[in-house]
Amino acid sequence: MMATAAAAANLPCLPQTLKANNPKGRHKVITWERKTKSPSLTACYCSLSETSPLFRAAKHTIDTYIKSGMVIGLGSGQASAMAIKYLGHQIRAGAFKHILGIPTSVVSASEAAKAGIPLGELGNSSQDRFLQIDFAFDDVDIIEERTLISVIGCQRLQGEESIIQEKLVLSMADQLVFMVTKNQYKRGLEGSVPVVIESLNWLETAEEIDDLFLGDAEVWRRPSIGHADPLGGDFPLVTSEGHNILDVIFTSPIATLAEVAESLEKVDGVVEHGVVSKFPCKAIVASESGLSIVDNIPTNAVGGV
Repeated sequence: MMATAAAAANLPCLPQTLKANNPKGRHKVITWERKTKSPSLTACYCSLSETSPLFRAAKHTIDTYIKSGMVIGLGSGQASAMAIKYLGHQIRAGAFKHILGIPTSVVSASEAAKAGIPLGELGNSSQDRFLQIDFAFDDVDIIEERTLISVIGCQRLQGEESIIQEKLVLSMADQLVFMVTKNQYKRGLEGSVPVVIESLNWLETAEEIDDLFLGDAEVWRRPSIGHADPLGGDFPLVTSEGHNILDVIFTSPIATLAEVAESLEKVDGVVEHGVVSKFPCKAIVASESGLSIVDNIPTNAVGGV
């Protein structure tokens, strides 16, 4: 059985040029390279705290994909917080009109309210499933090269957050962009996958998952305070829906996230998990040298979120 995790990143307004690269025709990568700063941009939305590659990813996301009249899924995490703040600035500046934000979490709702973004919400009715979300952006903890299958909820999840809500918003988006750093975009994946489980008989569910990944992972229940132990501690985390979280911590490289998700979905007591697979989607991979925009591959696309 297994342990838990912690937090992550920050960024300016720079003119950029595009270069397209499609070496084998298998996926499209567009590289943005930074140029020298133009004096005409001194009045733009920049500050000393916004000097990291992730801010450039957030700014590019809003400037490139958002249009007036859109319903937008507002992600959770540091890059998403910067994108929300910048989106609010652009709305106040008159760049966008009639925007409606659908938050993926309590935190993103709070950030959006502070930024002045009009908000809607997903309720529990079946009608909510037919709400059109034109575009969504989000952070992820790790993302698989080319397939863009990713993991959410490893680090930032607290009791008031919801993997279920976050995945629902992402699944309903016509277009989806993940904003990540270069070290989160990997071929050989390591780390943990959170699993939302029914709190009743949780130990049986944990043992079944442990058997699934025997020798490759440990499974611990996430605590609300203090440290986890194999039995989940005296104060297990309870989600807003009344569920517990198991952290499946892989001690050997993860072969494919798609197989992990498929295996977890067959276990009784599993309500949801942190693996997100969505086609089509893009990843904006931020590094000090610029931004790379990657599309996932049709042949590797796996179902919905």
